[in-house]
Amino acid sequence: MARAKVESGISGLDRMLNGGIPNANQVVLAGGPGTGKTLLCLEYLYRNALNGNVSILFSLEEDTKMIIDNAKQAFTDFSELDRLMDEKKLIIHGSDQASSLIQKDKQGNIFTFTTTIADIESLIRDHAASRVAIDSVSVLKLFVKDPFEYRNVSNALVAMLRKQGVTALLTMEIDTPEKQRLIFEPEFFIYDGIVIMYLSGGPEENRVPTIEIIKMRGTKHSFSTVPYEITSKGINLLLIPEKK
Repeated sequence: MARAKVESGISGLDRMLNGGIPNANQVVLAGGPGTGKTLLCLEYLYRNALNGNVSILFSLEEDTKMIIDNAKQAFTDFSELDRLMDEKKLIIHGSDQASSLIQKDKQGNIFTFTTTIADIESLIRDHAASRVAIDSVSVLKLFVKDPFEYRNVSNALVAMLRKQGVTALLTMEIDTPEKQRLIFEPEFFIYDGIVIMYLSGGPEENRVPTIEIIKMRGTKHSFSTVPYEITSKGINLLLIPEKK
């Protein structure tokens, strides 16, 4: 039996995903700085909130006002943004609202992330949210230096999201914007889907943003690497038109 799909609201991406993200998948959205990861998450949440699905962005890096200001500057045609936030259909929870990210254990030598995971879980439950984005899980790696502990924390976060039954995007920074130099770290493979946003082209060329779906459990998907642009109306994938 085919799984229900959650449309991202980004038409080109949904075409690449053969209709959308399988419901309750946890998808890592990886890319270098400036590729538009946070904006893609915001559009996903905005489009789903418009359709009546309570949507939450939980940022571990930026404060709430900065996130909202950036969204309004980039997506000037998102005329319902304020209304959706006022009605609690779209909830932006910045780092200024989060509990302390880092806590030590009783010995003072192992860092945990339990308070922030609990914050995210409480927000999801309290608002009956079904769409979630977390920006960015790379923050964990800055503080949790032990690879075993880092993997445990990452697994705990994904397990919590699966338990809540949400369809989530989790952004992650990668060391290179170039496809040819990308190395997949072990933590990539705990997620149900991997989507990469690149900046293609050499240092003497104009870099072109492109997107690729590496894997997506529960659906067939395109393996093409597709250019995209960020417009006032949202993210536009420059797909080849389908033959009629």
